[in-house]
Amino acid sequence: MDTGQDNTNPVRSAGVEPCRWTGRGEPCGGSTRLAWVVGIWLVAVLGSIHQERFAGPTPASRLDLLFAIVRHGTLAIDAYHENTPDKAWHAGHYYSDKAPGTVAVALPGFWLAHEIVQQVRPDAVDRTVWLVGSWVACATSQALPAALGGCLLWIWLGRFVHARAAWVAVMALWLGSLPLPYTTMLFSHAQTIGLISLALWALALFEGLPPRHSGDGPTSRPTVEPMDAEAIRLPGWRYGLAGGCLGLSLASEYTAGLVVVALGLFVIWQRRRGRLWFLVGAVPPLLLVPAYSWATVGVPWELPYSYQASFPEMAKGLYAIQWPDLENLLRLLFGPTRGLVFWTPFLLMAGWGWVWVARERPAWLWLTYVVPLLQVVVISGRTWDWQAGYTLSARYLSPILPLVALPCALGMQRWPTLGAVLAALSVGMVTLATVTDACPVYDVEVPLSELHIPRLLCGEFTYNALSVLCGFPPAVAAGLYSGLLVAGLVWGWRACGRSDARR
Repeated sequence: MDTGQDNTNPVRSAGVEPCRWTGRGEPCGGSTRLAWVVGIWLVAVLGSIHQERFAGPTPASRLDLLFAIVRHGTLAIDAYHENTPDKAWHAGHYYSDKAPGTVAVALPGFWLAHEIVQQVRPDAVDRTVWLVGSWVACATSQALPAALGGCLLWIWLGRFVHARAAWVAVMALWLGSLPLPYTTMLFSHAQTIGLISLALWALALFEGLPPRHSGDGPTSRPTVEPMDAEAIRLPGWRYGLAGGCLGLSLASEYTAGLVVVALGLFVIWQRRRGRLWFLVGAVPPLLLVPAYSWATVGVPWELPYSYQASFPEMAKGLYAIQWPDLENLLRLLFGPTRGLVFWTPFLLMAGWGWVWVARERPAWLWLTYVVPLLQVVVISGRTWDWQAGYTLSARYLSPILPLVALPCALGMQRWPTLGAVLAALSVGMVTLATVTDACPVYDVEVPLSELHIPRLLCGEFTYNALSVLCGFPPAVAAGLYSGLLVAGLVWGWRACGRSDARR
C-alpha cells in the first residue's frame, strides 16, 4: 500500500522504537472519562430490560442451580428440576447440565438479591423472588461483562479506524445483535461476547504502530502499519487478564471453544513472552469445568451433558453436533427465524473489510474470517433443535462477533452511509424484539412480523426497570428506554466526530 513513506521498515521509517506497548493508548473517543461514561451507559441500557419468559429451559436450569446452592447448600436441583428439561440425572439426583462459569459469576449478586428480598419482602410470592434473582443475576453476570467488553472493544477498534467507524461498529454489534437480548435472560452468550472482546483488547491483537489514515474524513481509506508480534511488549497482567477471560468464556459456554482455542494458540505461537502469564490466568476458571463434573457426575472428564435426562438426541455426535449441513447453515445466517445476518444486517459490512484484509493484511484472515467460518460450519451440524430454544437470532454463533468487529469497522469506514443505515436497521429490529418478547416459540417462523410488531401495535411489552421500579405504564417505559438508547447513540456519534476532528 502506498502511504507516502518507505514501508520497507515501517518502524524505522516512523522514527520510533519497535512497537513497545507503553499503556498510554488514547481511547478512540478522546478521553478516559468518555470511556467511563460509555461503559456506564451500556450497563444501563443492557441491564434495564428483562423478559417475561425469563425462566425458559436454559435460564431455568441455571436459576435452579442458584436457588439450590443458596437455599439448600447443594448442587442437586431435585427441589426445582421440574422447571426445566435441561438437566442431568446421576446417582438418584438431578443436576443442571450447563457449563458452570455463568452460575459462578452470578452467584454473589444472586445471593445478595435473595437475602435482601427475604428481609424486605418475606411474604413475596415465588415468582417475585425468581424474577428479582434472575434480573440481578443477568445484570451481574451478563450486562456488566458485556458493557465492559463493548467499551474496550470500541477503544481497541479505534486503533485501526476512525472513532465514528469504531462507534457504529460496536453499537451495531452490541445493541443490534446478540448482546442486548441475551442480557435480559440468564443465558451465557452476552457474557461470552464481552469476555472475548476484553481479551482482544488485553492482547492488543493486530496492534503495532499507532494507525494512520490516507486522506481526511470518515471515508478515507484505512491504513494500519505492519507489526511484529514479538515486538509487542505487553505487561504480564494483560496476558493474565486475557487468559482469565478466555478461560471463563469456555467455562461458561462450551460452544465458544473454537474461538477460545484459536486465540489461545495465537498467544502460544506468536506471544512467547506472555505464555506463562496467559496460562496462569486461564487455568483457574477452566478448572471450574472438571470440578463441577466431579461434584455432580463423579468423574472430572465427563460433562453433565453425557447424562442428559430429557433429550436422547444429545448423545448423538458431539453433544448433538454432527456433520455440517448447508441448509441449516443458511438458516442460521440468513433465515428470518434465527438468522444472524437477518437480525443484524450490519454484518454485511464485514464483506468489504475482509476484501481489504485479504489484500493488505492476509495474516489477519485466520482470526477474522477463517475461525468465524469454522464456527458457522461446525454449528450448522446441530440440526436437531437448530432454533436452540425460545431465543433470538443464532445464539451459538455469538463467539464470532468480537472477531468480525474489525472487518465490520473497516467496511463502515469505507461505506459510512450504507453502514449507518444497516446499523440503524439492526439496532431497530433487535431493540424492538428485546422490549417486546425476545423468546419466540418454535411455531413462530417470522418473529419480526408474527410476534414483535403485533405486540408493539397492541402496546404489549416485557419487564422494564422504569415500569417495575418507577411505576411508569409499560408503553411509556418502553418509549423512555428507547429515548435513552437513541440519545446515547447520538451523543456518542457527536463525541466521536469531535475526536476525529482533533485527530
